[in-house]
Amino acid sequence: MDFSDIRTIIIGEAGEYGKRLVRYLEIHLSSAVRVYHFTTAEGMVSFKEEAEIYLLDERFFKELSEEKQKFLKQKKLILLTWREEQGSFCKYDNPQKLLDMLSDFTDYNSDLSDLAAELKDTPTKLTIVYSPVYDEYLEQIARSFMSSGDVYMGAEDLGYKGIDSEYEEGGDMGDLCYYIHLREENILDILQDMLIPKEEVQVLHSPDLYFYLRELTKEDYAWFFDKIKKESPYREVFWGAGNCFVANVDMLRFFDQIILIDSRKNPRQSIFCDRLERVLNINQGEPQIWQRIYREDILDGTAWKERAERTDFTPDGWKNIICQR
Repeated sequence: MDFSDIRTIIIGEAGEYGKRLVRYLEIHLSSAVRVYHFTTAEGMVSFKEEAEIYLLDERFFKELSEEKQKFLKQKKLILLTWREEQGSFCKYDNPQKLLDMLSDFTDYNSDLSDLAAELKDTPTKLTIVYSPVYDEYLEQIARSFMSSGDVYMGAEDLGYKGIDSEYEEGGDMGDLCYYIHLREENILDILQDMLIPKEEVQVLHSPDLYFYLRELTKEDYAWFFDKIKKESPYREVFWGAGNCFVANVDMLRFFDQIILIDSRKNPRQSIFCDRLERVLNINQGEPQIWQRIYREDILDGTAWKERAERTDFTPDGWKNIICQR
């Protein structure tokens, strides 16, 4: 296993388990990896060095201040629990599973580093996936068009409602809106700290309160998107959006590709897509950069069957049909 991306690990656990875990990691990890063990939250907070990985007992984590919890959620945090829970490590499990989790983390970051080097001088492509009504599956729909290393940023009307755990790492679009409004020069570093790895892509969830999106001006968005296109290390950023976002943004100006989400089961959604389609036809130049799709075709998989004879039966082949530039 390659753990070259890990220099420091901090363990927060008050019992004997933490001591055994330190010994286990010191045996199985490279000698260049430093492992620090704290039995009290106060001791860890007073420690000045930051780590790539935090392994914290669930109760230990709850003793930390809200500010410290938020900071750690933006890092690589693995909770140590006595039960099976997604994103956590159960203390009853074989510690080899924890090594696998650490290895997956380093492999993922190595892949991102290689991709960043490959795309260093390539502008990031911006794609908006727009639904005129709130769609709880918008992220899932967008991910059907995404490739390894791409980023999904949620800007839906009603905000993100599907938090799996109160310990979910990363942030949401509401956190980032604060910095966009201030136009921080290190905004891309802030964004990277907030992103949550999901399989081969990265995700920033929508804010819990949609008015965060309304507080930003067209100039704020223009500045932010320009920053992403020119300086970010990503191949493509997918922006999952709803009505409150579009009110402040010129889609044809800001985005390289536009995917309109229609529905055969929602007449209001279809009417809105009809109107927006007419506006796009009037105002866009050549070549066409937008396409209208039905959400049922993506979620039910019927779109793949309908185009099997006309296109490459792969996500990239489908993407070429949907997103023509």
